Amino acid sequence: MAIAKSILVVAKRPLHKTPMAVANACFIGTLLTDVTYWRSAEMMWADFSAWLLFAGLVVGVLAVLAALVDLFTGRLSAASRPVWPYFFGSLAALAMSLLNALVHSRDAWTSVVPTGLSLSAAAVIVLLFVGLLGWRSRSAHVEVVE
Repeated sequence: MAIAKSILVVAKRPLHKTPMAVANACFIGTLLTDVTYWRSAEMMWADFSAWLLFAGLVVGVLAVLAALVDLFTGRLSAASRPVWPYFFGSLAALAMSLLNALVHSRDAWTSVVPTGLSLSAAAVIVLLFVGLLGWRSRSAHVEVVE
């Protein structure tokens, strides 16, 4: 009688997921504070937008670097869906947010309305599109191999 031997395989969690979520939250917060500034003309909201953009860009660059590490070390499961649309969509949102940060460096009303608000909305739309692509990496996948 042969004894069956089971092996437990646990996939590694991708590194980029948490920093990307933080960056996305900052970019969505930027859109919300831009809309609030547009409606109220209170300069504090434009300052909040600039700070959120800066934080989102710093964490977003770290997330893209982590995604590259994930991609080339095999932490991402590319077998079911391609990862490149997700990666390039995230880069596009970062590029728009970098341009938006330059626009937000202006003074007063022109720092947000209309260009800054439009760029914030465009970045969030790209992030939503990337999310709707349905791409996801495998996380905490447990597989029993006999």
